[in-house]
Amino acid sequence: MYLSYARAILIGVALSTAGATIAETSASTVQEIEAAELFPLAPGESMFEVVDGDGEGRRVVLELIAADGEGRWEVRFGDYDILHLSELPDGSVLLTGLDVLTQGQTVLYEPPVVLLPGRIVPDRTWSASGRATVVNRETQEVEHTGEYQHRVMPITRERYATPAGDYDGFLVPIEQTIDLEAQAVIRLWLDLGFFPGKGLVKRSMKFVVDKPLWFGSTTRRTAELTR
Repeated sequence: MYLSYARAILIGVALSTAGATIAETSASTVQEIEAAELFPLAPGESMFEVVDGDGEGRRVVLELIAADGEGRWEVRFGDYDILHLSELPDGSVLLTGLDVLTQGQTVLYEPPVVLLPGRIVPDRTWSASGRATVVNRETQEVEHTGEYQHRVMPITRERYATPAGDYDGFLVPIEQTIDLEAQAVIRLWLDLGFFPGKGLVKRSMKFVVDKPLWFGSTTRRTAELTR
């Protein structure tokens, strides 16, 4: 059961930061870029293929849909999940909730998670903590709660060779740890590959579920844009 929570947090996290603090690191290696250029929010769809790890060979449609309310969007990833996004006036993209369709669950973030800051500054890190609540999609009853620690590592340039073509884009590396009150710890590593004006072109992830006195689990998956 805890594996489904790990998948939920993974996708949503995609998850990211809340109340982020910025720490200076080394000299800049890539120019600053607006989140709206890196991940444009506009209705459309694209196709991804799992090229390595669990589910290898499967194709999944990614849909970006305008939702009710100004600046609100939904990102549907096949029959896996729906991300609920909110775009702020400064261009920041927040993750307010995540529907895990395969498990009939919704993950809510308090405060909402920052998926991307309005202006992305390379060679800086963003770190934050918050609370995640897992509820039943049908009954809206709370099933589990937990605390997360989240960090976006320095963003760098990266060249992506995908089935859809080659892209000189940006790598956004994410690390996250979630302590569930149900005596389980989720550890997440997520690399998001973006191409300006195109959006997400590659995603690599690994997550580990540690459960005291029980067998844990490890899942990894890399998906690339096909069209």
